[in-house]
Amino acid sequence: MIQHSLFRLAAVAGAVFLAVSCSGKGNYNNDIEPGKPDKPSVTHKGPKAVFIGDSITWQWTQEREISKSKFDTAISLPDPLPSYMEDRGTSYWVSWHPAFFTQNGYANKGVSGERTDQMLSRYQKDVLALDPSVVVIMGGTNDLAQGYAKDHILANIKSMAEQAAAKNMQVVLCSVTPCNMTYSKLSPREKGTHIVALNGMIQDYAREKAFTYCDYYPALVAQDGYSLKEEYCLYDRLHPNPDAYTLMEAVIKPIIDQLLK
Repeated sequence: MIQHSLFRLAAVAGAVFLAVSCSGKGNYNNDIEPGKPDKPSVTHKGPKAVFIGDSITWQWTQEREISKSKFDTAISLPDPLPSYMEDRGTSYWVSWHPAFFTQNGYANKGVSGERTDQMLSRYQKDVLALDPSVVVIMGGTNDLAQGYAKDHILANIKSMAEQAAAKNMQVVLCSVTPCNMTYSKLSPREKGTHIVALNGMIQDYAREKAFTYCDYYPALVAQDGYSLKEEYCLYDRLHPNPDAYTLMEAVIKPIIDQLLK
């Protein structure tokens, strides 16, 4: 009986010691990393990738007529005209790259003129509800043109990125493309410097969250470090021409391909 009581006392003491040892931070064995469950494999039923953005995304799939006067007052055009332009008397017909999306199983959800808060307001319907494997986010040009703070822009981009990640979608955050320094009369006027700073913030956030950063900027920027190269400009020195999108496609497609493996 005495032996049995001593055995029970020793067992209780051992249990108490074990509990105290496991609860104390100083006793945690930092050499052993707790096991992490594998991320569940998710099959998405929608497009391979959905691109959300403003006019720079929207225009990617467009074919439209633009008055000649807009080109004549802004940039000189090569002679002969590039293959993507057709002379129609008082206007040019410009064709971008809709086939890039249809052939690759992508969806374009760019809306011309939108800020990132407007993108965010339609994000559930236009992006998440489509259940894509990859979400490609690019925005901020119009926010800067209208004087919105870079922190405000980044907060909207963060919200979109993290909503997609919560649904096990791969996230690609894109740099804002270069443009002329004064494309808007609204403050702040020198957009180039603000675009460079915003891109740095987006890249830092992507690195912090292990999202993919797609950097179009180096391929498109002029020698001044801010402007869109003239050979890649549309009439307003803000929007890329079809040749610029060819470069952008060469940057983004390998990224999406890698994420889909």
